[in-house]
Amino acid sequence: MKKPLSLIILLCASSAGAADLIYAGKADCRIAGHARVAGHMAYWNGACKDGYASGPGGLQWSKDGKATERYEGPLSKGVPEGAGIAQWADGSLHEGNYRDGMLHGPGVVIFKNGDKLEANFEEDKPVGNVKAVYAGGDHYEGGWRHGPEGSGTMTFALGGAYRGPWREGKPVGDGEILYPNGQVLKARFNGSFQLTAQAEKPEAPTLYSLKAQDAPIGSNIRPVMGSGYVVPPEKSYAEMTPEQQSFVKRYYKVLQDGDVPPYPEKGMLEISRAMGRLISYQAATGKLRANVSVDEHGVAQNVTLLKSPDSESGKLAASMLMLVKYTPGRCAGQPCAMMVPFSFLLSFSK
Repeated sequence: MKKPLSLIILLCASSAGAADLIYAGKADCRIAGHARVAGHMAYWNGACKDGYASGPGGLQWSKDGKATERYEGPLSKGVPEGAGIAQWADGSLHEGNYRDGMLHGPGVVIFKNGDKLEANFEEDKPVGNVKAVYAGGDHYEGGWRHGPEGSGTMTFALGGAYRGPWREGKPVGDGEILYPNGQVLKARFNGSFQLTAQAEKPEAPTLYSLKAQDAPIGSNIRPVMGSGYVVPPEKSYAEMTPEQQSFVKRYYKVLQDGDVPPYPEKGMLEISRAMGRLISYQAATGKLRANVSVDEHGVAQNVTLLKSPDSESGKLAASMLMLVKYTPGRCAGQPCAMMVPFSFLLSFSK
């Protein structure tokens, strides 16, 4: 019997073993949910059979008039069974094959922050080796338990990788740093990718600014300025203090003492002025994030745009970043190709 958009409210709890399911609804169309939706109401737009919600359909949970969890796929006796996708209240998406209301077999979880986990699941839990892609671009393959655990490899978006044992998401034990230039550093790690103790970073680093440039006489272009730099924008990497260099270097997980990240040869001043012109000419406002691939000679090879106010501004910004001359990175005493990350908040000054 087809029930158009049935409204169901949880009535009682039922022991369902590992599934920990709570049954609800009328006697002719019962439905099941996990304990996390206890006290929520549910809307089912599928059919009912033998007293249970059954067959393909959509199930929406809500509380106090606000949507919480949703499931799209088949139900069997009120329980998700078969290929389906669920959105939890925390914003994460869980797609795969369901058995007794839980992911079982190959599946994918995409978290609200953009992290993605591919794994084989048993009772909603990943088992064995997994593949994880983090929102920032890092990739991980290996064992998992609430994060990297056991043996696995993390490949970093800006260059290089770590291969070895993990404990509670941290590198612990005899592992290897794989530099972008092919060199390998074998060492014992103790919860950090850096082998020597790092000085604590100040909670509130000194922020630097650029003075606003005056617009040409007779021009309608508004003056622009830059602010919020954690290092002096006019300095090259070599001209910075050790503390300032640490703020640049912290983005590169594989770099050790003596290693050097790639950086604009003349500092951020030239690039900041160029971004100022972009704001003026394009009226571009908003976030602009990009990674520039720099080879071992300091030459930009390509630009990956991660975020841009609009497509045209993104193209112009990428062209500007390609023209910049960079000081190449150095890994274990040798030049190495790595990424240079850029992040700008484009806005007009008052």
